[in-house]
Amino acid sequence: MQTQEQAQAQLNNLVNNVVSLPSTGSKRTSQPSEQPEVKALTPLSLGLLEKLWITMTQTYGNKWTSSFGEVPKPDHAWAKILGGLSGQQIANGLHRLIELGQNDPEVAKWPPSAPDFRAMCLHVQGLPTVDQAWTEALMGKYSHEAVKVAAEATGTFDLRSAKHSDKALRQRFERNYAIVQRRAQNAQPLDGKIAQGIEHDSGFKAQLAKTHQEARDLVTAQNIPTDGKAARALLLAKLGIRRTAQ
Repeated sequence: MQTQEQAQAQLNNLVNNVVSLPSTGSKRTSQPSEQPEVKALTPLSLGLLEKLWITMTQTYGNKWTSSFGEVPKPDHAWAKILGGLSGQQIANGLHRLIELGQNDPEVAKWPPSAPDFRAMCLHVQGLPTVDQAWTEALMGKYSHEAVKVAAEATGTFDLRSAKHSDKALRQRFERNYAIVQRRAQNAQPLDGKIAQGIEHDSGFKAQLAKTHQEARDLVTAQNIPTDGKAARALLLAKLGIRRTAQ
């Protein structure tokens, strides 16, 4: 297996090549979708996959080729799993792979799986986990700008008065955080308007339902009829009007 210095040199050469290649994911529009749901992506281009294959083969040797083959194919699992990534993101993944290998010798011995490598490609330095980000949002203390942006989109007033177990509010925050995470992964500006989902009105709806229930309880306590015929009869009785049945 080659040394870390050799791997780093090869990585630098790969970075110079891959960053100039276009992304092979879904075509972007002037306003790309910010939905956090995972969608089907176009497989990684064969040219970019071949460059990655060369580096992985030179780094891991037979451990790579015996597991994934000597030559990549357009329909290979790696092409599908890495679909939608840009050349810069692939380079980021290789940087992250070497970084992890330097901290853990076991990581350097064996090649990663395709899903693990995709996660490395999308890794953003310093970006907290969802659980950590949720805690920071409730406390109002942010270790990363992405948490602050997601918290502001969710509503800092609601977050300050919420409990850690507030599921509805957490779902709102997680949706917003997923969108901001995607922006960070794509090297896009983190701030900007986030379209609110239907769940944004959940607090108002809950308060409205509570008000309606209180009104119903008051009507019941005062023995006020709830159907039209009984209410009309009660009104006539209070006015002293007696009408014979028709």
